[in-house]
Amino acid sequence: MTYKDVASSVWKQYKKHSDFRSYCTVLAMQGMARLSKLVDDAEMRKEIIACLQPFLKGEVPDVIGAYGKTVYRFGGNASAFLFLRGFLPEAKEVMLHSAELLCNTQPRDREGLFSWPHPANKGMIWIDSVFGVCPFLLWTGLALGRQDFIDESVKQMLGHHRRLFDTSCKLYWQARNVLGDDRPVVSHWSRGNGWGLLALAEMVYDLPKDHSGYGGILQAYRDVLEGCLACQDADGMWHQAMETPSSYAETSGTGLILYAISRGLKNGAIAPEDYEKFHKAYLKGLRGDLRYVSLDGSVFHASTSCLAPGPERRGTAEDYVSHPWALHDEHAAGPQIMMLSQAEILARQGKIPELEKLFDEQES
Repeated sequence: MTYKDVASSVWKQYKKHSDFRSYCTVLAMQGMARLSKLVDDAEMRKEIIACLQPFLKGEVPDVIGAYGKTVYRFGGNASAFLFLRGFLPEAKEVMLHSAELLCNTQPRDREGLFSWPHPANKGMIWIDSVFGVCPFLLWTGLALGRQDFIDESVKQMLGHHRRLFDTSCKLYWQARNVLGDDRPVVSHWSRGNGWGLLALAEMVYDLPKDHSGYGGILQAYRDVLEGCLACQDADGMWHQAMETPSSYAETSGTGLILYAISRGLKNGAIAPEDYEKFHKAYLKGLRGDLRYVSLDGSVFHASTSCLAPGPERRGTAEDYVSHPWALHDEHAAGPQIMMLSQAEILARQGKIPELEKLFDEQES
């Protein structure tokens, strides 16, 4: 069995439990689109393109998520990824429309950062946003030659990093200004840090190196990786409340963090002097995380939908700890597929053991 096989099993299981109407669907499709390109699987790519057709044809009026009416309903990152790579030329007008709709209509806070669109939370920003908008705008901008979209993606990523990065521990707070008081939530959530790192990993790879914002993006990527490394447990996992080892091991955040590490291992974004320590952490995390994935593609220990939890919406460690995980949760599949897509190519390049040998080569 290969990493590709496990990713395919997770995808098949996801299709059984999802109605394909959430931002989680966009991530799962993005993961399978990446995998199809990496392994040059035309049939797999054909399936994902078929899944995207209702989105591109306007047959999906809305998708769960704050960017449901502007980005996700058109396939978001999954469509933009395939469009940039030349596999979805028919998406050109849709991608242009979606990017302009986002930039022209999404509410913004006082610094011009995209904010929560509902009046009750006016001005709230949250790290989950950068997954939804930054790779999408970057890829669409690159494909269409629209520098304004590229610049907006950088502005949003660096702006969210500036407002949500806790310098004391190099981790992301999930949200700020939840109650209109401009304060961040108290604790640091696993999937929130994963969302941030996912966006940074994609931008480090595809943002032109001569862009004025590239250095800031690369530094942000390396800083958050350092913060996450300090929180990895002995089994290789990251926990629901990142700084609280007694909270449960959480697979969606772990999968996204591992994906971000693996991108840097492959493309050199991780500094050469740090390669070995992150390679070791990656293998430990891969072994730990795969213990929560069944052969039939079921994924355990993924936190259910979670935004600044708790009765006072302060997102304390206790609030995150008490927030449950669920089997077959909507958020579970995408991070695993993304992680496994990259593991497959690293294994083919001989940079990590093949799956059948992964658990035979334990750390000394």
